[in-house]
Amino acid sequence: MPGLPLPRSSSRIGWATPWVPTGSFDQYEALGRILHDVVVNCLPHDWTWTGKRVLDFGSGAGRTLRHFAAEAAEAEFHGCDIDPEGIAWLNANLNPPLQGFVNDEKPPLAQPDGSYDVIYAFSVFSHIAGEWSGWALEMHRLLAPGALLIASFLGVGMSETIAGEPWDANRIGMNVLKVHQDWARGGPSVMLSPWWIAEHWGRAFELVSIDPGSLPNVHGMMVLSPKPSAPSRAELEWVDPAEPREVVALRHNVRQLQRESQATAAELDAIHATVPWRVAAKARRLIARR
Repeated sequence: MPGLPLPRSSSRIGWATPWVPTGSFDQYEALGRILHDVVVNCLPHDWTWTGKRVLDFGSGAGRTLRHFAAEAAEAEFHGCDIDPEGIAWLNANLNPPLQGFVNDEKPPLAQPDGSYDVIYAFSVFSHIAGEWSGWALEMHRLLAPGALLIASFLGVGMSETIAGEPWDANRIGMNVLKVHQDWARGGPSVMLSPWWIAEHWGRAFELVSIDPGSLPNVHGMMVLSPKPSAPSRAELEWVDPAEPREVVALRHNVRQLQRESQATAAELDAIHATVPWRVAAKARRLIARR
């Protein structure tokens, strides 16, 4: 947003995209504007901002949130993230009119039931593995009746980039890759098929729309609205034995993880074969003998 300060740290610039240069402040601004427009285009035609409350779930330092500064004259905008440094910068530089707070890696958020009319989450559920159902139900709790959740996911267009293989919806449900990758490197990668979203997320939400993200390197997008009552986590995660794609996808995910494990082992072998590693190993053995 022109006129607003930009975060100084390049670590907050964000990931590369097909549209803008890698690792630049131009990227930060351009991608934030694109995602602002994505949110706006997902809203009903008769939407007004007056009196609304909006949450950017996974806001970082406000890459997308900053582009809602004009709308914040009519509505209340919050951002939350697990990164305290990013939230501190947001509150020091963009508050008012935008407000940020730090959240834990596990739900809940310290907000009342039905707090928000819109929650948007970009590149968040694409990286949440074990806690996906807990956060899905937390989104349900936080949304007012008739409110909207707008969330991106790794789908058709990201298969070659993330998994190194062509997309096949019959073998992708919720497939988790890079399970142990830390957050500094982006965390796990979670691929979702539209059928799996409908099957599992559809137990808690009405599906307004699902865009599978068919273009290369483009994320999918789901727009959901909370059902009157929420299922339990167990009910949300339950695998229907009558849906054959569930088992096919789970088996394929095992094969994907096996390939990852083999690749990691090969990388470690290459490191162990280097001279510095051998010297360090010899030094450790000498020290151990003392």
